[in-house]
Amino acid sequence: MRKVARLIIFGTVAASGLAALAGFAGGRGQAAVSRAYRGHENDADVKAFVGAFPQAAGTRLDDCQTCHRAGVPGTDTEREFSPCGYCHLLAFPNPKYATGVPASFEDTLNPFGREYKAAGRSAQAIRSIAGRDSDGDGVSNGEEIAALRQPGDSASRPGQPPAPVVTLGWDEIRKLPARSQFMLMNTTKEATDEYALFEGVRVVDLLEAAEVDLEGAAGVTVFAPDGYGLDFPIDEVRRPFPPGYYYRGPNPGDDPEKSFVRRPGRLPEGVVDGRAIPGEPWLLLAWARDGRLLETSVYEKGTGRLEGEGPYRLVRPQRDLLGDPVRPGRPDRASKAKVFGDGWDFAAAIDHNAGACVRGACVIRVNPAPGGFEDYDWKNGWPLVAGKKIVVFGRGVGRPGSPPR
Repeated sequence: MRKVARLIIFGTVAASGLAALAGFAGGRGQAAVSRAYRGHENDADVKAFVGAFPQAAGTRLDDCQTCHRAGVPGTDTEREFSPCGYCHLLAFPNPKYATGVPASFEDTLNPFGREYKAAGRSAQAIRSIAGRDSDGDGVSNGEEIAALRQPGDSASRPGQPPAPVVTLGWDEIRKLPARSQFMLMNTTKEATDEYALFEGVRVVDLLEAAEVDLEGAAGVTVFAPDGYGLDFPIDEVRRPFPPGYYYRGPNPGDDPEKSFVRRPGRLPEGVVDGRAIPGEPWLLLAWARDGRLLETSVYEKGTGRLEGEGPYRLVRPQRDLLGDPVRPGRPDRASKAKVFGDGWDFAAAIDHNAGACVRGACVIRVNPAPGGFEDYDWKNGWPLVAGKKIVVFGRGVGRPGSPPR
C-alpha cells in the first residue's frame, strides 16, 4: 500500500492566561479570515472578535461557533449539530421541528455570545468580558481564548489536549489506488433513482494511508461540512458489499410518469439487464461521477440546505438486496409517487442506500474515540471543503505526545 505525506496535528497550544491575552489584544488591523461558510468574512461580529484578539484570525475561534450554539439536546433540533444550521432555522424553519426551535436571535447564542451581546457587540465588549467565565468551566474567557479553546463551551478548556488528527489533501488522496464502481443510488423521497459510475478511493485504503490502527475499532462516522454525520460499522469498511443488480426497466409505455430511473449515456462493459453488476462494490470516498469531478458542496443561503456533493462524497452500496426477492436490489419509485402496480413501485423493505451517503464528506472519526481529548471541530467542515481536505481522527489515529509529521 502506497503511503502518502500526511500532517498530524496534536494542538500543542500553550495557555499562558491573561498575559497571553494581553498580547492578543494589543494588535491592530488583523482582518477576519472566517472559517465559516462564505458570507461571514465581512460579519461585523467576526471583525470585532479578531479586532480584540488579532492572533485568533483564521483559527478555530474565527468561527460562528465561538458565539453561536448548535441544536438543543433532547429536542427535535438536537441533530442540528452545526451552529450554522441551528441559526438558519430562524430564516428557514423546518416544519418537522416542534421543540427546541429558536424563537429569536438570542436563542441561537451560547453563554459567551449572550454576554458579548449584552456588553455591546464590539471589540471593546469582547475585551470587557475577558475576565468572566461564560461557560462555567472554571476558566476565564481570556484564558480560553489565549489557549484557542471555546469560551462558550464547557467541554472545551485549557489542559485538555485536542484529539490527534491526520489531514490528507487533494493531491495525496488522488495518488491512492483509484477505484471505479457502477452502482445504484436508491432514494426514498426523491422523484428519481440513479445508476452512476463513481470513481474514488476505498475508505479502508484511505485509513491505511493515514496509518490508522483499526484494531478494536467498531466503525467510523463520516461527517458533512454542516456537522451531519452517518455511522458505518467496521464490517462495511473492511469488506466488500454484495454485487448490485442492473435493471433497464421500467418501460414507460404511454405514461412518462412510469419512468423514474436515470442512468449514464454509456453503460460500463459487462453490465446486463437483470444481472449482477460485475465487480465488488466497496464503501467509497468518491471524487467523480460519470467521468466528471463532483461539484463542490455549498450552504445555499436561499434555502438553508446543503447543495452539491463534492469535492468528496461518501457512497455506500446496497447492503441488503432482498427488499424485493423477485428483483433483488432493484430501484423503486419515490415513497409518495403514484402507484402503478407494475412491479416498480415503492417498497419500504428495499435498501434505500442514497440516504446512507454523505455529500461533502470532509471528516472521518474512527470509533470509539479515546477519552481524555477534546473532540475535533467536526461541526464546521467548510474550511476542509474549500481546501479539498479530509481529516481523520479518533481511535488508532496518531500517538499522543509524538511530534507532528
